[in-house]
Amino acid sequence: MPGSPDPVLGSDALTLAVACALAALVAAAPYGFRGSLPRPAVLAVGGGAVYACLCLAVWALARLVTVGLPAAAVERPATLAVVLLLNGFVIALQVAIPYYAYARWRFVAPLAGAFAATVAVLVLFLNVNGETDPVGLYPFVFGPPLVVAICVLALAEGAVRRVLLAG
Repeated sequence: MPGSPDPVLGSDALTLAVACALAALVAAAPYGFRGSLPRPAVLAVGGGAVYACLCLAVWALARLVTVGLPAAAVERPATLAVVLLLNGFVIALQVAIPYYAYARWRFVAPLAGAFAATVAVLVLFLNVNGETDPVGLYPFVFGPPLVVAICVLALAEGAVRRVLLAG
């Protein structure tokens, strides 16, 4: 169908499987610090920055090996830089919040949110030839609801823990 995105990896099932496997690694990353976690802010900022760079690298590589960068990106590199910075910020929040909540309070529900957000961003970024490029919409349409959902998960887990500990 015209305008439908094509999976870079050849099939939707393989794209979803790869996205889920990588999302599991992202969600489990804080558990890799056996015994001593870095300070919460260090884990959040460092983890968020690395995560955002990796997600944006997936987007760029998927396009470079298949269809090339969008024409608008080549014609207006300053606009592309701004869009990538906005994406990087929103994408970084998707793991910075869960990593901080885990390192500070050992909350695990936001890590499940990070898993879901990672699957969403990777599935979007591993598809090409759609009517619009997801990197242009992500910081405005797809990303903010995911960040809000992760915050809601953190607040819900905090409330449940408070009620359980008080009772």
